[in-house]
Amino acid sequence: MYKKLLTSAVLLVIGIFSFSVCFANNGFQDAANGVRDVVGGAENAVEDAAKDISNASKDATGKMEQGANNVGNAVMNNNDNNRNDKDTRTATTNNNYTATRTAATDNTFMGMNANAWTWLIMGIAAIAIIALVWYYSMQLRSADDNRRD
Repeated sequence: MYKKLLTSAVLLVIGIFSFSVCFANNGFQDAANGVRDVVGGAENAVEDAAKDISNASKDATGKMEQGANNVGNAVMNNNDNNRNDKDTRTATTNNNYTATRTAATDNTFMGMNANAWTWLIMGIAAIAIIALVWYYSMQLRSADDNRRD
């Protein structure tokens, strides 16, 4: 009797666990499908947002490129117009006028360039350093002479 009761209890527990596993399995599948749907929806939203951002940046760069092309074309047209108007302007200006370059090529101060001034300043600084060393050494020598007396 004890064996029959134990066998029945074991079969009952196995039956309960087998049905609960099936119910749980269905629940897990439903939950997994729900998560997949949520992730898929988020993925679609991110993808759509990325496409929108990409299209906006493409439109902006396209407009900038078109504006730059328009500026470049305007400059080229202006140069062409200036080139075409050159004969008209030359006829209305004084033909005896010639322009000369007035750039300063003689960069001197009091007849000396930067190199000469640098060497002069370095020479004066060297003489000053030598004079200071000599002056202080003479003070030390006279101080030593005064101590000996």
